[in-house]
Amino acid sequence: MGNYYFGDAARDKDDTLDHHMAFTRLRQHWNSLRDTVHQPPKARDLQPHILGAALPFVFLVENLGGEILRLKLGGTHLCDVMGMELRGMPLRCFFAYNERPRFAAAVEPVFTGPAELDIRLQSSYSGIEPPVLARMILLPLQSASGMIDRAIGAFVTKGPLNHAPYRFEIERTDLHPLHAETAAVTPPPHMDMKPTKVPYLRVLSGGRAS
Repeated sequence: MGNYYFGDAARDKDDTLDHHMAFTRLRQHWNSLRDTVHQPPKARDLQPHILGAALPFVFLVENLGGEILRLKLGGTHLCDVMGMELRGMPLRCFFAYNERPRFAAAVEPVFTGPAELDIRLQSSYSGIEPPVLARMILLPLQSASGMIDRAIGAFVTKGPLNHAPYRFEIERTDLHPLHAETAAVTPPPHMDMKPTKVPYLRVLSGGRAS
């Protein structure tokens, strides 16, 4: 399977979105695809056009094992943070080197639980500008075979990005196991399903997993 790149839907003047609403829209769509409260939806059922202007903040990863989560889909905001195209890079590239073991430990239950993960972040001190605050969520997905080896997420930063690439330190993690949920899964309220005026995905050649 090739690597892909989300289109810059947030810059379409007819489909704007407050950055923090990206989390709400993604979670609503993810919940709407679930058959039961204990299992995540299948990756093949995702419908990018429903996410609309949230797309630049959204990413999709595949769990390759060995603490490697390879980015298969990446929004333009993530590329702005890194100052480069993602090209199949591991998700851990957003984290400071000393934070990567902690991130690996935090993300493991997303696939083994399964569970939802919410991470609050702050960029490492650069001496050039104030730290950039960020938030990342990861929601588990099933592959076509039923294995929970994928996840969809959103990554949003606060403030200007003038000195990419940024590396982040973990301020807080919140884990929400799916088996702990008791309420029935119900479809979200009506959402605008008007497609954006730019392509959602663009094929990227190449890629690396480590």
